[in-house]
Amino acid sequence: MLSLQARYRPRDEEVASKVIDGEAIIINLANGVYYSMDKVGALIWDLLQAGCTLEEMILAVTDQYDVSREDAESNVRELVQELVQENLVVSTENGIPLPTADQLDHKEKAAYETPKLNIYRDMGDLLALDPPVPGLGDTPLKEA
Repeated sequence: MLSLQARYRPRDEEVASKVIDGEAIIINLANGVYYSMDKVGALIWDLLQAGCTLEEMILAVTDQYDVSREDAESNVRELVQELVQENLVVSTENGIPLPTADQLDHKEKAAYETPKLNIYRDMGDLLALDPPVPGLGDTPLKEA
């Protein structure tokens, strides 16, 4: 079982991702499989990018969504474990501490939906042959 104090981050060298309008789009560049997560899943992905602990992720989810601590903890653990199994995230020592519950603005909580990792393996072979390379457009090419 994953420790609540464990920190995780995306495997930046093998994973390209972007959160757009509350949806996380993730591509594993090593095998070409792509993924998506909506709403709560996108929040968790943002928190993973910041290197948050599981405890910090659970607190952020319960602060923003109408969900019990037990359900949030179970769902966050399951999702992070699935992301580890898919080789999208790794354990890390570095992270940015989140504000405590007392420091957050308390607003009305959004309806909760269990976060789900949607996996699309149908384009894997194609993307593995010609993967998108983040930042390549900014690289000057040398002329022969």
